[in-house]
Amino acid sequence: MSNLKGKAMEIVSKDKFSSGIITALVIAIVMVFNALLYTVVNVFDLRIAYTEEFDYSLKGNTDHLFEEAINEGRKIKICFCASELDVKSSKTLGEVYITANNFKEKYSSLVELDFVNIITKKSEVTGEYVNLSKFATNMEGQKTSIQKTSVIFESGKNHRVVSDASFFTFDSNMYITSYNGEEVMASMMSWVLADEHKKAYFTQHHGESADPAFANLLACAGYYVDVVDLRKEKVPDDASLLVISNPTSDFEASKDSTVFAEMDRLLAYVERGGNLFVTLDPYAKTLPILEGFLASHGITLSTTEIASGKRVRNIVKDSENAITADYFTFVAEYSSNALANKISDTVKKNGDGGVMLKDVSAITLSGNAKALLKTSSDAVLEANGKTVSEKGSYCIAAYSEYFTESGGKTNIFVVPSIYLTVSDVLIANGYSNKDFTYALFEQLYGAEGMPYGCEPLLYGSQTLENLTMGTARIYTTIALLVPTVILAVGVAVIIRRKYR
Repeated sequence: MSNLKGKAMEIVSKDKFSSGIITALVIAIVMVFNALLYTVVNVFDLRIAYTEEFDYSLKGNTDHLFEEAINEGRKIKICFCASELDVKSSKTLGEVYITANNFKEKYSSLVELDFVNIITKKSEVTGEYVNLSKFATNMEGQKTSIQKTSVIFESGKNHRVVSDASFFTFDSNMYITSYNGEEVMASMMSWVLADEHKKAYFTQHHGESADPAFANLLACAGYYVDVVDLRKEKVPDDASLLVISNPTSDFEASKDSTVFAEMDRLLAYVERGGNLFVTLDPYAKTLPILEGFLASHGITLSTTEIASGKRVRNIVKDSENAITADYFTFVAEYSSNALANKISDTVKKNGDGGVMLKDVSAITLSGNAKALLKTSSDAVLEANGKTVSEKGSYCIAAYSEYFTESGGKTNIFVVPSIYLTVSDVLIANGYSNKDFTYALFEQLYGAEGMPYGCEPLLYGSQTLENLTMGTARIYTTIALLVPTVILAVGVAVIIRRKYR
């Protein structure tokens, strides 16, 4: 009996040993494969797809921007600061070149290309000397760097210099995820044709954050972008728009009549007819001074007092329009007032995508404030993880018109979410956040020449997705094979020993 028990223990021990070896080998193979995959991705940069895979033809949505200039016989020069051969062979400038050449072919009487050696300053097209130093100072008198990757747009007395990076969107790891060639090029061409140019300022020193894609959007909307520190200076007189982007600390309140605090300077800007664009993080702490200012203009963020006595913002969950299982990410609906209708009509002319919002607080309106975006009638509010409202339709983006004593008008836009203008939705072909924001600039702030309907080429994210999904399938297959192989080997060993 003891011999039989010993034999059984020996078989089990050997079976475990065989299974352990197989498991270890499979894990080792997976680890080696993972290391090889990581090396290939990083060394060969598979996150950028090849240019020949994409359609770079112009969609034509920006044709209206150039009709008047063509009729007037005006000219635009697009100058690359490298030889044509070097530009064409560059991974990034090569794509910009394709788009620039498409514009030249389509608008042959308007657009001409030039290629200037940045060292010799000699034009490859005319053979003449080009004074590149005159472009080293922008139209605002600020210094700008002219490099081999620079692209210079010039028409008459106007010029604008951008780098090749301006034509692309980057993820958090600084990998390129999309190419926005037609949009950026049409915007820069429109900008140098314009007689007047607007300027947008971002406030700072309150923990503000803004996605670089939003700064690019402002540039494409025709704005110069700069920053202002209200602790030290007033909002500059040339400001067409003041952006308060996701602050995490409050503004400084007025102290007395001899000390100018931030809120004094903000009020002074509003009183002279300045425009505001405000985005707020609904999960950040409440900001009594800034939110009190917005409330005085009829826009109040909905909050609930929790057990600790602290007030937290009410977050919207919309089950009807949701695109995620938790209902916090959904497609917004347009309101029905005059401005909302204009924006909606403008957006629908250029696409049928909705505006996607995520993690947004509800807004309570009063006075002159009106809703621009709202939820479905099935939405509820949640505070601190608990539902705090009945089903209903809630305002989630609003504007307020304020008429100053001098007869001017201030327009204030507020959305209590950081998600309206992040790259995830600004570059997504399925949603209209970008065109909505362009229409807002045009209809609310009086900006002109918006590049509506220019869809980006989404190659980086698609390449990553395909790569990730392919890897996932391999790992899944291996994961399923491991127990199967172990079981099969174990059964084979037992059968072989049974009939030995």
